[in-house]
Amino acid sequence: MWVGELNLAFARSGAKTVIARRRHKGPLLVQRAFYEPDGSCQAYVLHPPGGVVGGDQLSMSFELGPGARALVTTPAATKIYRSPDRESTQEQLCRVAAGGVFEWLPQETIVFDGARAQVRTRVELGQGSHFVGWEVTCLGHNHTGFSRGRLVQRWTIDREGRPLWRERALFEGGGAALKARWGLAGRPVVATLVGTGARAEHVEAIRAALPETTPDWLSVTRLGEVLICRYLGYSAEAAKRFLCAGWTILRQGVSGRVAHHPRVWAT
Repeated sequence: MWVGELNLAFARSGAKTVIARRRHKGPLLVQRAFYEPDGSCQAYVLHPPGGVVGGDQLSMSFELGPGARALVTTPAATKIYRSPDRESTQEQLCRVAAGGVFEWLPQETIVFDGARAQVRTRVELGQGSHFVGWEVTCLGHNHTGFSRGRLVQRWTIDREGRPLWRERALFEGGGAALKARWGLAGRPVVATLVGTGARAEHVEAIRAALPETTPDWLSVTRLGEVLICRYLGYSAEAAKRFLCAGWTILRQGVSGRVAHHPRVWAT
């Protein structure tokens, strides 16, 4: 069992955003930062054990100062292994001060049959700040299915104490919702992108970029200022391509910035 904590603070330094504070405990850390042409910071969270087992408790917090811009991702998929009784927990807390932009874009999470886990992402936004984040979940390893276990995913996004978006998803191994047409319809990969600052034209631009034919189920909608892209299908790679298209359009539309994919995504 591992207890891991990571705290990163990003601050604006001239034209660049730098890692102003870095603290870690246990198997969570980051190495050097990378920079986009406009000075935005990219950081990769490393989890050396390579997987999450029952009883693991992983907690990350990201704090952005005024005007800071940062993207955090992971170099590989997160694997949540089978646990007969103990539950693992993963939590991300994102605080973004006025004018800041934070993007939480991890690689996919692979939930092994029999895994028990809770994952929570909390976002607290200041005035004029923005957030984009996604979650790509594969229920079962190598299409083995998810017949046992339990996964709970929670999202909360607030702006200056005012709720913008709330969601709780419960996946019960072997449950009816995994197979039923009103649920996942037997499709093992489910993904969601959420982003703030969205306008109606962003929704239309993403819809216009959708493929004409696909075996996957895709949707794009807007609730207030929050854009939500959904994927339900069979491929984590297809899910990430769809979410990347949404992220690219939203980033350009909200902050006028070109999307630069982290180098680690190409390895």
